[in-house]
Amino acid sequence: MVDANVFKRIALPVTLLLLGVAACGEPPANQAPQAADATATDAQPTAADFEVWAADQNLNQVYVLDPDGAVLRIVDQEELGGADRPHMLWGVPGDPYVYSANTVSNSVTILDRNSGQTVEVIEDVGTAPHAAQPNPTRPDRVYVFNIAPQEAGPDGSPNQGETIAEIVRTDGGTGSSWELTRFLDLRADPVLEDSALFPSRRPVCGGFSPDGRHLLVTLFNGGLAVVDLEDWSVSKAWGNDEIAEHGCGFAPSLDGNEIYVTAGGMHESWMYVFDVGGVEPELVATHELSDVGQDAHGVYVDPERDELWVVHRASDNITIHPLSSIREEGHAFETIEDVGVAPDLVAFSPDATRAYLTLRGPNPAPTIPHATVGETPGVTIIDVPNRDVLSIVPLGDQIEADFHGIFIPQANHGLGTL
Repeated sequence: MVDANVFKRIALPVTLLLLGVAACGEPPANQAPQAADATATDAQPTAADFEVWAADQNLNQVYVLDPDGAVLRIVDQEELGGADRPHMLWGVPGDPYVYSANTVSNSVTILDRNSGQTVEVIEDVGTAPHAAQPNPTRPDRVYVFNIAPQEAGPDGSPNQGETIAEIVRTDGGTGSSWELTRFLDLRADPVLEDSALFPSRRPVCGGFSPDGRHLLVTLFNGGLAVVDLEDWSVSKAWGNDEIAEHGCGFAPSLDGNEIYVTAGGMHESWMYVFDVGGVEPELVATHELSDVGQDAHGVYVDPERDELWVVHRASDNITIHPLSSIREEGHAFETIEDVGVAPDLVAFSPDATRAYLTLRGPNPAPTIPHATVGETPGVTIIDVPNRDVLSIVPLGDQIEADFHGIFIPQANHGLGTL
């Protein structure tokens, strides 16, 4: 990790009580509901009843919030199975499990989507797992992106950095079990051997083709690889001359035939459109957004208005792109400014009327690709149809907290959030 101060502002079962706690509305004894920022407008009530899960990766906690951002429960590190730096929360529609990739403990915590229980912890999934993502077509297959550089371990063998791990779930009459089955060593794959185009083979995040066969994977120092999951090898790739560094956000179109990918650093933003409806994925459009935003990161498709939301972490704003024209160079798009300092990831409410953004803290975790310094760790709530910030909700320790992963269990659209 580089010093963030140089940048601009810059298996242990437990119960989260996610389903019943919304009815009682009582916070834990040591945590009062957090008030919205005094400068924000009052949040309007929503018809939907749902919870927002937001991960504080510095203090190893998951906050369970009501739709207005009030704290219903705080799930601690022990309840998460000893998770150290829960970085990403990921699940797919119709599947009963949510996966937390824990970058310091090198583990994946598996949460029951409905009951809120931690049902399993998978250890030794690789070095610095950045995300753990189930295949939407085959959610019994989960892929873990180990973003650390590959180095020799104490015994001289590789430490499983720069790899993708596969976890296989087996469902039976007594419940589900998970097994870590294999690793794909991207550093050793011949398609990625050109060190000029692929300065590292460190996987960041991914997205799947609609048939579930191909996995698109962004690479830390630029580039994107396509993994054929049947052959368990890289079938094609774009180098850093075509895909910028620190690619992270992935969102599918509503029919699954396109995938939108974000990338960029503290001074630039990029958004790419991939056609994944054919035999192999193809890059069909590249948009530089650096004039209007910097550090494109979180991304989500609005299922009601057919638009793509791109969160720019360094410029504190969002650009909104109509899917009908998203392949066109110079297409028109909208912008929402001042959505909170260092907004990171985004999730939508089940009825798509609200967007929730995590906000980084003033002492961000040294996460990869880079840490961005915020001011008010917590969440921002946005009125989606009206493009208005409803509230900025500070959460937890305002010096030490650092929020990143976000997930809404009751939402059945979207394939997760980065």
